[in-house]
Formats: sequence, structure tokens, C-alpha cells
Amino acid sequence: MKNFISNNPTKLLFGKGVVSKLGSFSKRLGSKAVIIIGKGSVKHNGILDAVKEQLKSVGTEYVLFEGIKSNPIYQDVDACVSIAREFQADQIVAIGGGSVIDSAKAVAVGFFHDGSVWDICSGGIRAKEALPILCVLTLAATGTEMNMFSVIQNDETGQKLGWGSDLVYPKVSFLDPEFTYSVPKNYTSYGISDLIAHTFEQYFEPTKAPLSDYMATDIVRLAFEYGRKAVDNPTDYESRANILWLSTAALNGSLSAGKTGGDWGVHGFEHSLSVLYDIPHGAGLSIIYPAWMKVYFSEIESKLDLMAKRTLGENSNAKDFIVAYEYFSKTINSPTRLSEVGILKADEDKIVENLKMNKVSGMFFEQNEEKYREMLSLMW
Repeated sequence: MKNFISNNPTKLLFGKGVVSKLGSFSKRLGSKAVIIIGKGSVKHNGILDAVKEQLKSVGTEYVLFEGIKSNPIYQDVDACVSIAREFQADQIVAIGGGSVIDSAKAVAVGFFHDGSVWDICSGGIRAKEALPILCVLTLAATGTEMNMFSVIQNDETGQKLGWGSDLVYPKVSFLDPEFTYSVPKNYTSYGISDLIAHTFEQYFEPTKAPLSDYMATDIVRLAFEYGRKAVDNPTDYESRANILWLSTAALNGSLSAGKTGGDWGVHGFEHSLSVLYDIPHGAGLSIIYPAWMKVYFSEIESKLDLMAKRTLGENSNAKDFIVAYEYFSKTINSPTRLSEVGILKADEDKIVENLKMNKVSGMFFEQNEEKYREMLSLMW
């Protein structure tokens, strides 16, 4: 078990009606907010109006920036930074899922940087200051509402990069399970695949940290249980609430305690697919992970065996878990083959070249061209 520091400064309000507290928190931060949203669903389901009413109730002025893509690009972040500066914003209110909140984090640090925010996202420049962020989460998936990380894409260079800073932990995040009712069924499924993948990235790290590992197996077990229910019955509050909290717990630091942070090689692999084909992140992860497990089976068999016993039953083994995981993905209609998202075998060299260009590899499980092709052979 490694030395670790446990510190999560984000205050999280969870449950029905918690957005009614947003105004009081906004007032503490200032009086001028930039509201950031995606493609507009929150304009039609009443969530945006609820947030606006909260801001108006405490005299917070606001401007709206909309159009953040599901795979967010730095150009949209730069455009939002310009609006925030012109408005002289003193806070950001992000309403949406991971792409919106990740973009808000980049806007928060870009506000104080003279150049493009890509300078920071690509690791060229260290962020020194950030606007405070309030988050209203509408999709259970990434955990970004309670961590310091963000992922931004650059289509020009063929890169999708993760970055992080202690400065961009949201000040307060508001999680109302009812706000996830209107999420389309396919994106509900992709979010569940995403939270499971976050759990795997930390769980399969070889470092021994029993409590973190047991928590990881329980997150996967509960995701299997409540995930099917949430997809089948989108307005089942208990299922939505459990999936929402599982997605936060999977990446708020709890599972990395006693470890060095996880492998993240599968996420790196998926980022190449996203930047090349603009597929949903969770969809790519549910395709890659079974192949990754099969390729690295001899190195992770004991971990897979424990996962099987704690999620499927004491008589289950490592191979049983891979089968069960693929079956679960199919039952929630999250893809398990590249052909399901329109990626053909003829593109193998194109994918491999992007993986090589981005030097995709795990922190503990090394990837190279041979491994890329071996995994891809199991994804068609």
C-alpha cells in the first residue's frame, strides 16, 4: 500500500431539489456568472430555467455559452473564455455532463492565461489561477463533478488529452437524480460503461490496497445491478440515484487511496478512437476493455478472479467475469465491437498510427504496436 493524501475540497449536494441551494452559493462567489451548457437539452427540460431562477434570486447576472460537444474541443473553450472576459465573469456555472464540466474547468484556467487554453491542456503551461466553478450534473458518467481532471480534444493535431489541476475542483456540485431522467437511453448506457471503466483503471493497478479494491468490486457489482434498471426504466429514482453516486465515487479519489493513481491505458486507447471517429467515450471503452482483459489476462488473472467472486459469486472465475462483463454491456446496448460504431477493419493502420503518434500506453501495462494490433483483432 502506497503513501497517499486524501483531500477533496468539492462540496456535493445530492438528492431531489438540491439546485434550490445554488443561488446562495453563487452569491458567495460574486455576482457575474458564465453559464456553460451543451447542445441545448437543458433548455427544453427545465433545468436551465431552474438555474437561471436561482441566479436571479440573488442578483447574479449571467451570460450563456452553449454548444459544447460530447467530445469537447479547445476552440469552444477559447471562445467561451473570450465571452467570460468581456463579461468580467467571477464564476462559472456548468450545467451538463462530463464534456460541459471538463470544458468549464478549462475555461476557468484559460480566463487567466493570455494564449489558447490548449497551452494548459497539452501540458505546456501550468495553470496558476482559476475562476470558481459550480456544477449542475445531468449525466452519470465521468466523476468530473468531484475531481481535478478534465479532457479536451484538438482535432487539428489528432490529440485528446487529459490534464488536471488542484485549482479546478468544483466549489459545489449539485446532483439531482431526477435531472438525469431525460438522458437518452444510449447515453445512459455509455455513462454506465464509463463509470465501470474508471473503476477498472484503478482496480487493475498491481499495487495492493485491499479496501480500495473491495470498494471497486462493489461499485462494479452495483453498476451491474442498478445499470440495467436505469436503462430499462429511466424514471426509476432509486436506480438513477445509485448510478449517479456510483459514477461520482468511481473517480473522486476514493479508489486510488493507497495506490499511485491507476493504469489509464484503455482510456488513452479510447481517446484515439474518439478523436478519429467522434464516438461517445463510454461506447469506446465498452469495446476496448474486454479485449484489453484478454490480452493482459495472465497479468491480471488474480484481480479478475477476485472481481468475479465479489460480483458474480464465490464459484466464479476470471474468465467468467470477462464473459459476464461483455454480456452486461450488450444488455444495456453499449457496444462491444468496433463494427457497431461504424469502424471497419480496413482502418486498422490508421488507428495504429494515431496510437503511436500519441504514444498510448498504460502506467503499469505497457502498450506498443504489437499490443495495439492484438487488441484491435479482438474488437472487430
